[in-house]
Amino acid sequence: MRDARRVPRSGLPTPADLFVGRDDELAALSGMLASPHARLVTLTGPPGIGKTRLAVACAVAYTERSGCAAVFVDLAPVRDPALVMVELAQAVGVEPRVGTDLMGQLAVALGSEERLVVLDNCEHLLAVAPDVGQLLAACPRLRVLATSRERLRLSAEQEFPVPPLAMPGPAEVADLGCLAANPSVALLLDRARRTNPGFDLTSANARLLATACVRLEGLPLAIELAAARLKVLTPGDLVSRLGSRMEVLAGSTRDVPARQRALRSAIAWSYDLLDSDERALFRRLSVFAGGWTLADAASVCGISAGEVLPAVESLLEKSLIRRLPGDEGTAEFSMLESLREFAAEQLASHAENDETRARHARHYAALAAQLEAAIGLPEEGAVIREVGRHHADLRAALDHSQGSGQDVWAFSLAAAIGLYHYTSGDLGHGQALVDAVLSRATGKDGPAGHGDDAAAGALDAVLIVGGVLAWATGETGHAQGLLLRALERSEGRDDMRRAAIACAFLGHVARGGGQWDASADWHRRAEANFRKGGNMQGGTWARHDLGLLARDRGDLDNAAELLRASLRDFRELDYAWAVASSAWGLGTTLSVQGRLVEACPLLAEALRTYSDLNDPRGVAQCQEALAYVASEQAHYETAARLIGAASALRARVAARPPDPEQARSSAVARVLARALGAEDADRLIHAGRTMSAQQATDLAMAVASGAAPGDPERPEQIPLTPRERQVAALVASGRTNRQIGRALGISEKTTEVHLHHVMSKLDVRSRAEVAAWAVVHHLPAQEG
Repeated sequence: MRDARRVPRSGLPTPADLFVGRDDELAALSGMLASPHARLVTLTGPPGIGKTRLAVACAVAYTERSGCAAVFVDLAPVRDPALVMVELAQAVGVEPRVGTDLMGQLAVALGSEERLVVLDNCEHLLAVAPDVGQLLAACPRLRVLATSRERLRLSAEQEFPVPPLAMPGPAEVADLGCLAANPSVALLLDRARRTNPGFDLTSANARLLATACVRLEGLPLAIELAAARLKVLTPGDLVSRLGSRMEVLAGSTRDVPARQRALRSAIAWSYDLLDSDERALFRRLSVFAGGWTLADAASVCGISAGEVLPAVESLLEKSLIRRLPGDEGTAEFSMLESLREFAAEQLASHAENDETRARHARHYAALAAQLEAAIGLPEEGAVIREVGRHHADLRAALDHSQGSGQDVWAFSLAAAIGLYHYTSGDLGHGQALVDAVLSRATGKDGPAGHGDDAAAGALDAVLIVGGVLAWATGETGHAQGLLLRALERSEGRDDMRRAAIACAFLGHVARGGGQWDASADWHRRAEANFRKGGNMQGGTWARHDLGLLARDRGDLDNAAELLRASLRDFRELDYAWAVASSAWGLGTTLSVQGRLVEACPLLAEALRTYSDLNDPRGVAQCQEALAYVASEQAHYETAARLIGAASALRARVAARPPDPEQARSSAVARVLARALGAEDADRLIHAGRTMSAQQATDLAMAVASGAAPGDPERPEQIPLTPRERQVAALVASGRTNRQIGRALGISEKTTEVHLHHVMSKLDVRSRAEVAAWAVVHHLPAQEG
């Protein structure tokens, strides 16, 4: 960060600007330095992280508290490690004499009093570390505070990794006071006002400034250089230009070191200190868009498994990469985006870009094929999470594969990515991506020039995923065509796993069209294919799918039994997304049976899980189900808002509901129009569409917990639900409970429950009174 560092050799620099956003780090570092055992504390971190600025602030605080003297030695201009002690001697007023022991002179000068020495920019002079250790041993009252992109590796050393500044989260954007106090934003505002005194945080620019700080990863030097651009650029201009940050983040301040005037220069200082092998690895690692492991690095960067560990460790020690949090599983690493952009420039300039990206695409295509091969198996849930973890690199590999004509790689990658989009509810983007890849396979029995089984399987996989996404977005004809083609190809190669998946979704296509018998046949065929492959999880999915079918055709008792079984099995498999789907299916079935007390906890569980998994389609399904519950409880305004919220969410991700679900929502909407009046119902549904995601989730959870707000008193309000009005109308027609059950596709017992609710709500005691009420309110026998 910027400070006035051209100062006399003794004493501490006087910064030219405010110390902003590092209160927590200053307190932690000061506490470390004050420890009796902290003789050498080294601040480490990547270029531009603000090591020098924090070290100076800590030294000032320490000297004020302890009263000891401090000296600051800037080692950036020093090129010879042998001259470091000479620089220190001059800083403490010792004149080196030819033929004398300089270390002895320093020990005499420093040994009699408490002293703090700040050694700034040590990374290029690490050979001097033994001399620093010798001096500490000779001077028991000496403390050294060092800054370096790499630790000195002395036994007395305590490392303080300097983190990026805290960045704003979404919740802070709505509160200007809270946003202004965020360390990254506070630094941006302070530095922007140095060249543009009228600059301020407003509701109009809050989101853009927050976005800029996040894009700059809380890196102080980058934020300062960006702030200087706000004299010329608007916040929107700045954010749009950060895709090429090396060109934007350059300044013209004359009284700072040249390497601090541009982000590229700061990073180049570290890059130039690497040996040739380290530089090559650093460049090649730039092709990773997300986290990577040692095995990933070896495969993509073209180095052996034996060489990769020390090479990665060296870059980690030099603060050019970072290890991601977490001690479980395999260690993962990543690179700050600023460093990645610089490394990518170097990769291109060394003519290594195409070769390295080809290795990256091949590596992730193989991973995608491996992951897709587990779909439909017990490890499916873990596989979907793995695809999500690697999503950015899988997508980058897909882009390269399509651009380089590697169709087979593209098929495998699109299948894995498409499945991830399906399970995360992002259907529109997933379908567009898969359709683009499928356009290359139109009219082919297999990828051109690739006749082996793996290539054929890759095409089958993407055909299935294309069909799944087309069904989920309501394009049933397109879905059926893709799935039938995949089924024929898979069965022809005796690939029972993929054949079973194709059958399962052909069953969903038929169910959506009301073809109950055909749907049941497809799902049973899927189950049989899963069994042929020895796949027990496939059998669980078949029970789930047959349960949804039974629900939609009105066989509610059978539906509840099947969905309970699938819910139990998916819980044992710890497959959260499948648990949510079964809980939702069972909850909707129980709701239709009038068993709301049992349904609500299941719908709440499904809603929580879908929210945690960031699946907007699943969230919308739960909102619709809980809108039905709210309407059953005569909480019509709440139901209207939830219908609107679900509609907006479905539109955002192109998740058209299947016809049976659409019919249920439409029935609720008709109830609302009658209960509230068409105009008020439309107004409240629109209000639901404009609710925030969190507000809608909170409202749905309130319904599930029984805490939903009741409606105000309304004249002419019809208190019965759609199903209850159907029952009342059929009572008025003179039918028995058994006849009503047959007419509505529900059991006689369920009919009795509905009739009990009707009589309770109307405060009547006989079937005759129910019939009279139905006649007065003009309910036809087929009402609803």
